[in-house]
Amino acid sequence: MLWIRRLFDNPDWADLRASFDEQFAMLGHPRDMMLLAAPLGDGRHHLLIGVPEASLLAAYYGFDPVLRTSLPRAPILLAGHQDVFQAMFQSSG
Repeated sequence: MLWIRRLFDNPDWADLRASFDEQFAMLGHPRDMMLLAAPLGDGRHHLLIGVPEASLLAAYYGFDPVLRTSLPRAPILLAGHQDVFQAMFQSSG
């Protein structure tokens, strides 16, 4: 999964969420596609998007690539498969 990240000063990303949901549905709800939020504690949030292939990233402006190892430890799942999310972020050990 390829990851991108963008900082938002407030959680007003409804248009972006709608675009993600549309792309997610159009691709048949792939298991390796997620939309996550990570609150920073000061009113700002990182919005993170994971996609299966680089060509899908063109739909998202203002995002920067991020390595999987640099993702936050406890993000919030906004869209995607709950079981995949749990395996990636909520597994014990």
